[in-house]
Amino acid sequence: MQERKNKRLAILLCALCCVTAVVYYLSRSDGAVEIDKNLFKSYDFKSINEVILESQKSKVQLKFNGAKWEVNDKFDADASMVEVLFATLQQAEPKRPLATSIQDSVCNALRQTGVKVSVIASGKAESIFYAGGNAQKTQTYFCAGDAGEKSYLVTIPGYRVYAAGILEMGEKDWKNKYVFGFNWRNFQRLETKFLQKTADNFNVALQDNFFAIDGLLSVDTAKLNDFLDDVSLLTVDEYVDTVIFESPKPSPVMVLTVKDIGQRAYTLELYRPSKNSGQMVPGLINGSEWALFDPRKIQNVFKPKAFFGK
Repeated sequence: MQERKNKRLAILLCALCCVTAVVYYLSRSDGAVEIDKNLFKSYDFKSINEVILESQKSKVQLKFNGAKWEVNDKFDADASMVEVLFATLQQAEPKRPLATSIQDSVCNALRQTGVKVSVIASGKAESIFYAGGNAQKTQTYFCAGDAGEKSYLVTIPGYRVYAAGILEMGEKDWKNKYVFGFNWRNFQRLETKFLQKTADNFNVALQDNFFAIDGLLSVDTAKLNDFLDDVSLLTVDEYVDTVIFESPKPSPVMVLTVKDIGQRAYTLELYRPSKNSGQMVPGLINGSEWALFDPRKIQNVFKPKAFFGK
């Protein structure tokens, strides 16, 4: 009886092994393909010194000049944004090729309306591909730059993010967000003006290796140092092309002017929130570039002269 039972179990085991083998074979032959996870990043990231992002809307050239990254040879790049870009390029990988029926249409769409990404090392293009996504910006697609290449669904393992988002940023989005982007070791003087209440005006300068406020004999140095830190670390929330005011351009509420030892002046004019800025505070940087600021940041630098007295 036991011998017969053992035979049945042996037959059952053989049958299960056969079924497992068949299922494995079918799964391997059912259109499944091995995907090279490094398909779009088979290069040495340490050698990359230039990335070009081209679309119908803009062309952004990010280039390392030996000391820092620059945007379109016009201004310094936001270092944190560059870090995010390289993290995306390093971590994004193809999950699967798109269905054969939509391969050509997706690649054509990416070439027409997506972003052409060129990753360059010392003038040589190490990788060229097109990036974009679906209308809801929930899925990212990459297509290699060479004609006839496949398009892939691309993800960043472990994250549910729209990987192409960083590649679609415009020129202003890459600009360094620090308002006073110069070496503060060259600081000489700071002038603060309140146009509606001139009694609040004050100037800060170095006197005997200490910061002092002109005309204020007793200064709370802790408050003054915190204020100077807040000014030096002040960052833009968003650069904008223009600001629409309810009336012809009003006078600024406050003007900050920082001068360095070379007598170069860096200015920030702050205005009351306007029609298209919502709750954000508009500011004009160096008389030419509009930006919007979180009011909480502005509160830290909106200090009258009396604030620093003991």
